[in-house]
Amino acid sequence: MRAISIPDATMENYPWQVRAKTVGLTQRLLARLLGHHERTVSSQLRGHWKSGVPQHVKAAIIVWEMLTPEQRQQWLAAVERERMGSVSETPDRDADTVSIKQYRILEKRLAKLQDLNKKLANARGEKP
Repeated sequence: MRAISIPDATMENYPWQVRAKTVGLTQRLLARLLGHHERTVSSQLRGHWKSGVPQHVKAAIIVWEMLTPEQRQQWLAAVERERMGSVSETPDRDADTVSIKQYRILEKRLAKLQDLNKKLANARGEKP
């Protein structure tokens, strides 16, 4: 197993948002890892709370700095697996939140179903 290196001390005084960005950790990605909304992560990184940037956000950034690209992918995969497992086990408070891509796919499927319903109604001689 590869030894984990501690981040350079020169990063200690960087704002956490810059520090995350420096190692390729976007707000979107950090939100996925932490299970928060992107706006929440944005507020957390800017220290909008009286207590400053939450410790778990700092910890996630520090860990991300120490991981290899392969380990980062493993972490993301594990988070996604957990997220998918929890979706089937418990109701999701944010179930109405879908990506734009998912929304467009659903929109196309709905349009096809509506078209099929019209055709079926016409074949039966019914008014849609």
